[in-house]
Amino acid sequence: MIGAYLSLGSNIGNRKTNLHFAFTQISKLGETKGSHIYRTEPWGKDDIPEFLNACVYIETELDINKLFHELRSIENKMGRKRKEKWDSRIIDIDLLLSDQLILMSPSLMIPHPYLRMRNFYLKPLSEIIKEETEPLTGKKIKTLLADCPDRKSVWKTGNILQ
Repeated sequence: MIGAYLSLGSNIGNRKTNLHFAFTQISKLGETKGSHIYRTEPWGKDDIPEFLNACVYIETELDINKLFHELRSIENKMGRKRKEKWDSRIIDIDLLLSDQLILMSPSLMIPHPYLRMRNFYLKPLSEIIKEETEPLTGKKIKTLLADCPDRKSVWKTGNILQ
């Protein structure tokens, strides 16, 4: 069994429905727990609609590469188009952390390379993460959130992803 923390984001169509559908599909891969859903300003590009974001913890029997492949498959089935970096998307599923794994390959980097720089990852992640630390720095997620240079707004909606 591995544990992995994921980020889900959507800014096209019914964003809340998109997140819930993705969560349902991810739940078929193992035991899951979701954070609250957050409204967030776009990151990397300002001229696109705001996002809804949430984080998910999954325990699965899949190895990390198979999990990554399955997450990409869910994005593709939902109609994700990869046109331009940081563009609008129906769904985005990022693999943020997996236990204390450090993986640097051309297709997958764990921890996620932008984890320490994005409030929309760190705020929902801080709700569901246990005592794990980010393996590159050894810091807890709450410390990374306090130190995060990102000043984009992230608002809790009150809804939990389930």
